[in-house]
Amino acid sequence: MSDKPLAVSETTEKSGVKRRDFLKVLGATGAATTMIGCSSERVEKLIPYLVSPDETVPGVSTYYATTCRECSAGCGLIAETRDGRTIKLEGNPDHPLNRGALCSRGQAALQGLYNPDRFRGPMIRKGGRLQSATWDEAIKLFTQKLGELRTRGDAANAAFINAHETGTFRTFLDAWLAFYGIPPALSYDPDADYTAIAANRQSYGVAWPRYDFSTAKLIVAIGADFLDSWGASVPQQLAFADARAKIETAPRLVYVGARRSLTGLNADQWINARPGSELSIVALLAGSVTPQQASQASGVDAAILTALQREFAASKPTLVLAGGGAPDGMELCLAANALNQAQGNVGTTVRPAEAALGFEGIDSPSQLRALAQRMQAGSVPMLMVRGANPAYTMPKSSGFAAAMAKVSFKVSFSSVPDETTAMADLILPDHHSLEQWGDAEPVRGTISLQQPTMDPVFDTRATSDVLLSISNPPPAGTTVEAGTGYRGWLINRFPGGATALAAALPKGVMAGTLGTTPAPRAAAAAIAPRTLAQTTGDYFLMVYPHPLLGTGAGANKPWLQEIPDPVTKICWQTVVEMHPATAKRLGVSNGDHVTV
Repeated sequence: MSDKPLAVSETTEKSGVKRRDFLKVLGATGAATTMIGCSSERVEKLIPYLVSPDETVPGVSTYYATTCRECSAGCGLIAETRDGRTIKLEGNPDHPLNRGALCSRGQAALQGLYNPDRFRGPMIRKGGRLQSATWDEAIKLFTQKLGELRTRGDAANAAFINAHETGTFRTFLDAWLAFYGIPPALSYDPDADYTAIAANRQSYGVAWPRYDFSTAKLIVAIGADFLDSWGASVPQQLAFADARAKIETAPRLVYVGARRSLTGLNADQWINARPGSELSIVALLAGSVTPQQASQASGVDAAILTALQREFAASKPTLVLAGGGAPDGMELCLAANALNQAQGNVGTTVRPAEAALGFEGIDSPSQLRALAQRMQAGSVPMLMVRGANPAYTMPKSSGFAAAMAKVSFKVSFSSVPDETTAMADLILPDHHSLEQWGDAEPVRGTISLQQPTMDPVFDTRATSDVLLSISNPPPAGTTVEAGTGYRGWLINRFPGGATALAAALPKGVMAGTLGTTPAPRAAAAAIAPRTLAQTTGDYFLMVYPHPLLGTGAGANKPWLQEIPDPVTKICWQTVVEMHPATAKRLGVSNGDHVTV
């Protein structure tokens, strides 16, 4: 025997692995590195991959068409699965919303699927600490608490917060809640521009019309970063790219805003208006103020504004977009919409009839503020949360986290630990979206299907199946055949039944409607923002959502953390942007740590 194998055997003896056992494994695998790092004397059996999951051929990929759930848009996905594990995601070219494109959040969904921080199973708070439990124990406790709620006649005061999404799950959920006497779920998306949505509903009758960039001669975006995180980003990016690809008819883009965003970087002209003065630019385009008056309000040179006013008047049709992040955001968005109506853009560059449904039926933060006030008063006996983290994403001024502590029983269906699950009394971890059945209606007349692309990674269960399992008798409209779970419920409601569903699954999309788009509930009284004139300090502080991490939901995915910000090119850090002259005056240089 040569010296080299002898050295290996000596190493393995020191690490606690017997030389004889090491040679057994070495002979079975043919890889000398198999036992590196092992210290157990117990050698596991190596079982050939002979009995594989259904439709699995070792080493050969299988592709599943499904729906992305990383945001409320509902883009189409093609998931590549090999040896029972999903390994790659791409956009579905047959999907009318994203046409084969897929954003970084969608690509990073894989890291959410395999995230090692995911709950391995149910958790129950005992002695002030969350402890692992079996599903039988967790469902028994949940059933018991629901029964107590009905017995006391207190169900009408309970609440359910669900991540906003389109599709039939919301219909199913509301039917289940109604069975127990609980009000319909609040549909929550912390990344949405609620101000723009409210203005669009008032002006156009829809939450988010389709914007036709190719028809416009001039696009004026006022704080609306439509190439990044504002609105339905993927279809907007595709539409703008198509419009600009036609060199002879490409629209000109003017971006107005104090911060040069990704849209500002791609614009033909960036107009650096003072924060809070954006409304004066819309008034200028409408002819309500002179360039000199707008210049005084915005700090922009009057000659630049005069040229913009003339160009806007000479361009037909135009497209005016406004973001709701300004202090007077509602007034600004309504003024921009009124300008589109006055210019005859509605029906040409603004198409309400072709609206994306991703923002329809969404509830405003004022609804959650009202819920926080009820919780603070101690009038909410049970709170259930799925796919959302309001204890973190709601503004601190709302007092949501402190109010949540006063709820006697809190249930979370989250699959990962967060600020909301840390306060929960019971955790029933949901499947990842790539592990469960569902559907979406991203655009009217199109059904997007969601199906499991692999078996569950951990001992989780789809929330829909958990709710079905504890209802005896089942709520009206949720009856399914034994053992079919939520998939059976979908088949019963699907146009054409099981045959039509099976035929549509390979493409993941089909023509039709689910008829599940809910009408928006009346918003609770909103809190009026402070105007800039009421604030103090020498500088303006502008905050904006991170294009990849959003309000924090993507922070546990390293892929999203390590992608450089499209503007600052910085990754893994939070940055403060300021004018070079201001930085010089403060003695601040790149790389310095500052406190805001």
